[in-house]
Amino acid sequence: MDPAMLYQVIGVCGFIAYMTGFAGLQLGWLDGNGCAYCVSNIIGASLVLVSLYHAFNFASALIQVAWIVLGLLGLYRRRFAVASAHQLG
Repeated sequence: MDPAMLYQVIGVCGFIAYMTGFAGLQLGWLDGNGCAYCVSNIIGASLVLVSLYHAFNFASALIQVAWIVLGLLGLYRRRFAVASAHQLG
């Protein structure tokens, strides 16, 4: 497989991760405030960001970085909220 095709496949896998998370959210299988939704967005954004290495687009790269950062912040917030709840309970 040539490198261009490999980056395309990686990008499509990112798209699948994004769409799986969003479909799960819309169909009620995932909680929009849950870790699984955050993780699907982080994985999707990371894979799309890797795919941009071959055909770079600055605006798209910014979007992917923002999704990754926000997803990580969401995971951190959930971990902190769980830890705080355990201390209170």
